[in-house]
Amino acid sequence: MEDLTKEELATLAAQMDAEESRIRAVAGTADSPVVPPTQREHRDEGELADEKTAQRQGDAMLEHYRMQLADIDAARSRMRSGQYGVCIDCQQTIPFSRLQAYPTAIRCTACQSRREHLHSRQAQDTPRPASADLSSRS
Repeated sequence: MEDLTKEELATLAAQMDAEESRIRAVAGTADSPVVPPTQREHRDEGELADEKTAQRQGDAMLEHYRMQLADIDAARSRMRSGQYGVCIDCQQTIPFSRLQAYPTAIRCTACQSRREHLHSRQAQDTPRPASADLSSRS
């Protein structure tokens, strides 16, 4: 397989810069409260439940953004060390087309597919807790 050119690396670095800027712009607004403090009086249980749901969704999105930023930082570190674009499983070069679609990829498509298939099978083979069985019977 062929190594990435300097132009391809620059394109991918710019793509990661743009994605980081987008994430920081969106995540910056996610810290604001869903309901302004002055409107928090006299709420019923439904309103409280809606607020808790919105808070959980916001927390999940913030965690997702944090993970994306960590992936970008890790990809930049691999670029600096000369390991960017090399599959961590098979040590082959990850094609530029895959990196354009997913610049923080650590595996080539074949190795990623194998990993996902393996984890999918492991999840199917894992017994569910008894509490999960009871909740699905209602």
